[in-house]
Amino acid sequence: MVNDLIDALENRVHSAVDTIEVMRSEINELKEERRLLQDKLRELLGKMERIENGNGSAAAADRQEGQGTAPASPYGAAISPFGQSDSDF
Repeated sequence: MVNDLIDALENRVHSAVDTIEVMRSEINELKEERRLLQDKLRELLGKMERIENGNGSAAAADRQEGQGTAPASPYGAAISPFGQSDSDF
């Protein structure tokens, strides 16, 4: 009887570990998706700013995108689509 309880407990522990591993994998995938969405948002905000400032030419946009950094936004601090600032990450 004790062995049956230990076996049942071991099975539950293995199941919990498997679930945790799957969840960690999903969290990592979601973090990457979030990072990609934030990059896309920064790019779009930069394009909007260039258009508003009258610097919306394709050459200026290409130069800015080639630098890999988004310009400061006229909409305040960079806010993620999840309501947190980038500095929270």
